[in-house]
Amino acid sequence: MDTTPLCVFVNKVTASNRIVFGDLRRLQRDVLPTGPATREEIETLLSLDSLGQVDDDWPGYLVATVKDFVLSTSDPPGSVDADTAAWLVTTLSDARPRSAAAIIRAVLSEARHVDEVLLTFGKRGATRPAVSEAAT
Repeated sequence: MDTTPLCVFVNKVTASNRIVFGDLRRLQRDVLPTGPATREEIETLLSLDSLGQVDDDWPGYLVATVKDFVLSTSDPPGSVDADTAAWLVTTLSDARPRSAAAIIRAVLSEARHVDEVLLTFGKRGATRPAVSEAAT
């Protein structure tokens, strides 16, 4: 059993199927006080977005957290390199469409440079890629 603070937090909120005000504050203060350090932690946070009930501040926290992580871990910082763009597109393809779109908008509004993969994904509306795309 993984006893990392994030894993313990995830188990608790998943069991209750909700993130309430106190849970979000505990996540910010105790679990990830300096923000996520890995892509896996971002993916874990995105998986919590599908819980039955989330605090009103959850969407803003999630968007800001993912945006900050992406922009700080790309090479160079403040941009979105090809590797990060590919990972983000794959990750957001499984996220809630509203959250994915908000994250893409936030990243695009602050990034100095964005890889074409992410731009294309953003133009499609951050939806899952079509099985086959019709030629126009």
